[in-house]
Amino acid sequence: MPIDPPDEDFDGQWQGAVELRSMAAEVQALSGPEAERVRGRRTPALRLRRMAKGAVYLAAAGALFFGGWLTRATVDEPSPASHGQGDEVLREIMPENGVTLDARWGELPKRLVEEGVLDLEKFKVAAQAAGMPLTPEQVSLLTEGSDERIQVDANSAYFLLDVLWALGLANQNPILTDGPLSEGGKVGSYASTGGWTLGAKAGPAYVASLGLLQLSPDQQKIVEDVTHNSYRPCCGNMTGFPDCNHGMAALALAELMASQGATSEDIFLALKQVSPYWFPSQYHHLALFFEQNDQDWRDVSPRELMGETYSSSRGFQQVNAQLQQSGATGAGGGAGKASGCAP
Repeated sequence: MPIDPPDEDFDGQWQGAVELRSMAAEVQALSGPEAERVRGRRTPALRLRRMAKGAVYLAAAGALFFGGWLTRATVDEPSPASHGQGDEVLREIMPENGVTLDARWGELPKRLVEEGVLDLEKFKVAAQAAGMPLTPEQVSLLTEGSDERIQVDANSAYFLLDVLWALGLANQNPILTDGPLSEGGKVGSYASTGGWTLGAKAGPAYVASLGLLQLSPDQQKIVEDVTHNSYRPCCGNMTGFPDCNHGMAALALAELMASQGATSEDIFLALKQVSPYWFPSQYHHLALFFEQNDQDWRDVSPRELMGETYSSSRGFQQVNAQLQQSGATGAGGGAGKASGCAP
């Protein structure tokens, strides 16, 4: 299933605001009961966005929770392109009962709260304003920790994203201190750093500030292998340049799993499992692409899927263009994710 490699000169500039406006226009164009259902979901997100008016990075954080209902809406009400064969694909990439990762939080969430990286009251207020209040189980996780394996579904995807974002932001790792994020003295200007508004202090104050996960040299090599070879559809940057919340969350997941004995391939599999919940439309379309090329989703190599050819912004755009040409999706498809990446 050859496709052109991503353009090397692609700058990965954020298109999140454009995509969010596009989705809003699609909702406004609906009519009848369907419009009322979707507009009903929009209200909490709009309130959160109004709270963030005038603050670019706070608006980016608001878009994070906007995506919480977006992920649920994708599962509950598939897009027109997802009927028939697409419905089956959607159920395969986003199981209704969720997925269970081979990773455990331990006391890390509790430590993040105790250190102020994640302000529990701010988190509660933001989630409530988005119409997705924290559940008792989630509050317990943040205050007591858990030795249970991490579970994620359409209702908890944004929660997982946020907690991993906080972990990736605060944990000391050379990827943050010696990698592209640290170059040029702009470490606080990215969505993943300056855009973190759920802490007791400003996001940049927490960058690589805590030794939360101690990795052996071999475990660090695993993290570097994964982060240098995995991407996300919102930008053109590898996870090793975690300039957005998804990148920082993926970094944290790699660190967490490597610290618990996972291999590179284990972590790539976990990213394949959680990414559809963070980017439902994009991975739905990618699954359709593989289906068209006689490859079932379960047989797609996680490392290949998460690589630049498919999971970078440019790679996905090229796949989506082929789907549109074949008539598998409508024009302009592919928006929809758990939040926007920042400039």
